Amino acid sequence: MDYQIYFVPTPIGNLEDMTLRAIKTLKEVDLIACEDTRESKKLLNFYEIDKPLTSYHKFNEQTKGEELIKKASEGMTIGVISDQGMPGMSDPGEILIKKCKENNISYTILPGPSSILTALIGSGQDMSAFSFYGFIGKKTKEKKEFYEKLKNEDKTSIIFDSVHNLPKTIEDFKEIFPERKLTIARELTKKFEEYKTYTIKDIDPEEITFKGEFVLILEGKKEEEFEDISNFDEEIRQMIEEGKSTKEIVKIIRKESSFSKNEIYEYVINFK
Repeated sequence: MDYQIYFVPTPIGNLEDMTLRAIKTLKEVDLIACEDTRESKKLLNFYEIDKPLTSYHKFNEQTKGEELIKKASEGMTIGVISDQGMPGMSDPGEILIKKCKENNISYTILPGPSSILTALIGSGQDMSAFSFYGFIGKKTKEKKEFYEKLKNEDKTSIIFDSVHNLPKTIEDFKEIFPERKLTIARELTKKFEEYKTYTIKDIDPEEITFKGEFVLILEGKKEEEFEDISNFDEEIRQMIEEGKSTKEIVKIIRKESSFSKNEIYEYVINFK
């Protein structure tokens, strides 16, 4: 074989989406590193691929990565797969690629299924420029920072979300950017695949099937959403007349806008 480590994408739903090259590669490598060996066996059995498996997931990515590098340096060829899609994209793989570079281990990335591009293209939204954000954080601070980025993102955003978190995500989106469009792509390449695009404020949760796996495609910040701090002049003037401190004014405007504390502070202290 030409390389020591092969990063092989796997179907995101439909098992028939494996490429001929991916099947051939996995049949020829000495070892397959899987995110979940039980899940991977379903796919490997489907294509009659019988090779030794080893577990390689986010909880052992560092130590197992070193082990895989050692095996590759000793002459073993290795295929790396995740449960679904492309290794490295919100799945283990990125750290191992860096280790390959550091240790001069030859590797290659096979092209293949990706829920990211599948969802984007299927959404019909702007594809000229886009940003991939991965999963929404679970902690309050993480979510706040995540939403702040989305609020100011002028490109189409691709987001992963879970069935359990999606109802709350929709509620949050309605508060933050109600006028933007959101495509909810569900069960991609599977029997119940669907793409539904809404203006966020009009989403009725009862119309959504909260089952399966989701990719969200969020419209970028619209031109009319770009703020001018002078729009808050009247409000700032009124708060000054009421005797509110600069700190209080900054805090209030910060909640109502996307401007940073420093930007608002500078504007308020120079306000005439």
